[in-house]
Amino acid sequence: MTTIDWRRWRAEFPSTADQVHMNHAGLAPLPRRTAAAIRAFADEAERVTPAAYAGWTGRVETVRAAAARLLGARPAEIAFVQNTAAGLSLIATGLPWRDGDNVVAIADEYPSNVYPWFGLRRHGVETRLAARRGVRVGVEEIAARVDARTRVVAVSAVDWQSGFRADLAALGAFCRARDVLLVVDGIQALGALPIDVVASGIDCLAAGGHKWLLAPEGCGLLFVASRVLDRLQPVLLGWKSVDDADTYLPYHFDLRRDAAKLEPGTQMHLGIGALGSSLELLLEIGPRAIEARVLELTDLLAEGLRALGASIVSPRDGGTASSILTFVLGDTDALHATLTAAGVVCRRRLGGVRLAPHFYNDADDVARVLAAVRGHQG
Repeated sequence: MTTIDWRRWRAEFPSTADQVHMNHAGLAPLPRRTAAAIRAFADEAERVTPAAYAGWTGRVETVRAAAARLLGARPAEIAFVQNTAAGLSLIATGLPWRDGDNVVAIADEYPSNVYPWFGLRRHGVETRLAARRGVRVGVEEIAARVDARTRVVAVSAVDWQSGFRADLAALGAFCRARDVLLVVDGIQALGALPIDVVASGIDCLAAGGHKWLLAPEGCGLLFVASRVLDRLQPVLLGWKSVDDADTYLPYHFDLRRDAAKLEPGTQMHLGIGALGSSLELLLEIGPRAIEARVLELTDLLAEGLRALGASIVSPRDGGTASSILTFVLGDTDALHATLTAAGVVCRRRLGGVRLAPHFYNDADDVARVLAAVRGHQG
């Protein structure tokens, strides 16, 4: 196995000079190459030329292909959206519904994967919330809420508070056997953990770019499996929704057959280009290598924190571990203030502190976190 020089990749992140960023579950700092892509776009946009615009539109399709590669999908199954909520809303509002249908979601889920389904009440669609076992939820809890009128099961690949990692393959098999769509909020996994939409039986997945994908806010990905595309009607329509979009007149309302039918108008060239730079970085390293790295870092954190008397909230067994580690130790507000003062960027969740390192964090960062916690204890 090739040994990875993680110092090379750490050099992509100028934020490491003065902070220990452990909040990729919230908002990630940009890699140098992504910031450079934004500046290059701004330079080109000062004088828009036909060649520049053609380059931007060509870049969109290059990035679409990179996104598909990251997910194990086809480019025709990828659409660009503003964020996770926008992508999930396009699914919720675009599917055909009948009075009496229901959706099964998860209790204490992030609202982006609940409110789009709540919005279907006007169609007589019920949203049922599956109860968790502590911080965990699996097929058994989902099955308890599914019946013959269930049309969608909506889950997060990784829980936003505890970092619990769902068994997507098991959920996908369960849903496929019942002709239920599996819709996944992938924002807390994609970029840190491998996701194969085909192997997992995922029908739709949305993920904003500003967390583990290391991209700016305002641009994300939506995957819609080809087997679902015909069922999904775009609720936002514009000149790019149709075939032969560059022929404006006469009108020709023949909708595209791929996921790009969900992109109604002028594309987010700046955001898509920046997202592409970050996707290329992630693909260059490799999803499996990144997974191994973030699990190594969270294991080191968990081991050190337990030695200091902390209680680890996040599951760490049987494939449930992720790149999020939440722990409880004494006064959470005071401890969070101490970590912040020490240059550790983190968040309070579940009555404790949530740490979320990425591949470019290292053992020195872990040591700084543990030293701050130790110092807080006096």
